[in-house]
Amino acid sequence: MGEMLRAARDQAGLSLEAVSSATRIPRHNLVALETDNLDVLPAEPFTRGLIRVYTRALAVPEVPVLNAYAVALRTRREAAGAPDRAMRRRQGRMIAGAVAVAAVIMAAVVLVVRSGGLPMPAASESPAPTSSPAGAGLRAGGVLELVAVRPTEIVVVVDGRPVFDGQISAGSSQTWSAQRDIAVRAEAPDAIEVRIDGVAIGLLGPPGGSYQRTWQVDTGG
Repeated sequence: MGEMLRAARDQAGLSLEAVSSATRIPRHNLVALETDNLDVLPAEPFTRGLIRVYTRALAVPEVPVLNAYAVALRTRREAAGAPDRAMRRRQGRMIAGAVAVAAVIMAAVVLVVRSGGLPMPAASESPAPTSSPAGAGLRAGGVLELVAVRPTEIVVVVDGRPVFDGQISAGSSQTWSAQRDIAVRAEAPDAIEVRIDGVAIGLLGPPGGSYQRTWQVDTGG
């Protein structure tokens, strides 16, 4: 991916600064794209949007670059999954051992109860599950509204295309609709109130730095 973008930019005779100024993509993200530094790049929907904007600025096809990005992501996930699978196997053996011990203890308890040594405790009822917040889902044709409690930088990607990248001022709001999904990243997530179809569902995220969240559109299918 990176080699294709870097070669296209060199052929076009453009500097990173010129591309950043023309596309509004931060220079460090351009460098990360050209060096295949996936750890620095944002979440997948945002990165795909950056690739589309970058390839259009260079007048090159976006599909080969997106495919190369997908391969790089898959390779990284497979590499990260190998130790995870080993850890899950170890955890599985530990859980199986714990279940076996619990079964032995339970059998002993039942034996004592049946012999009259201890009263059998009454079974407690499980608490009823709580329902999800009203308006938390994004339906087809629904409207996602972001209301700024205080100024913060946000990036919004709708259906894989960046639609906003900048600061939203205190008291202002922005609305979007989508066919597939809406992804939002904010530098101060606790400064953004989220509303769906006019219903407030809370803040974008907790305080403490950059945070991103994606809503999938429920088409009812």
